[in-house]
Amino acid sequence: MKRIFIIFIFIGAYFFTSQFAYADPYLEDDFGIWSPVYIRLPINKKFRTELEVNPRIEENLTRIHQLITRPSLGYQLTDNLSIWSAYAWTLHYVPRFVREQRIWQQILYEKSFQKIDFISRLRFEERFIQNVDDVSLRTRYLLKGIYPVGRTKTWGIVLSNELFVNLFSHFDGPQGGIDQNRFFIGLSRKISNNVRMESGYQLQYINDPAPTIDKLNHLIMFNFYVALPRLLE
Repeated sequence: MKRIFIIFIFIGAYFFTSQFAYADPYLEDDFGIWSPVYIRLPINKKFRTELEVNPRIEENLTRIHQLITRPSLGYQLTDNLSIWSAYAWTLHYVPRFVREQRIWQQILYEKSFQKIDFISRLRFEERFIQNVDDVSLRTRYLLKGIYPVGRTKTWGIVLSNELFVNLFSHFDGPQGGIDQNRFFIGLSRKISNNVRMESGYQLQYINDPAPTIDKLNHLIMFNFYVALPRLLE
């Protein structure tokens, strides 16, 4: 597992450095804080629900940029593989106020090895964006690893990368191709048996269509994960 984790680090480092190596030299930089909260509630051994509330402060910590609420329902296919279907209500405040609704589906693979916790997620989104006539389709793939540190495994090193790709172009809306990429590195802290926090740095590269300048967001992340007890045995 150490070899897998080392390879994973190199993959993440490649995505991290590639933002600077291949992006447009004229980039807009911004600084912000994201503090999403994920509350997972299993219904029984097969079905589970999750609620995500994700406030995002950007514009150099001067304005709320987005507020996302995502309730979801998952079904456990195997011990490590699950499928999900969900809805997302998104409010964009910058550069102008825009409402967005999303329906999305995902395949989630979670596996705890002896030395690393591994997460692979493929999500497909149908985005209904205000003032955009057609439905915008976007796919995103997340690869994440948590390397526990110490005998108690209270702390861990977290590394992840998520790539977003728009499938089609829309007039006055998202354009086909790479939409954005998010690289995260940080620490995981197990607060209790049911609560875990991740904090660290995320580099978000946004590939805006011309003539808008591409953007690099330097983000401080505080991710909170709450696992509630199962409703039904």
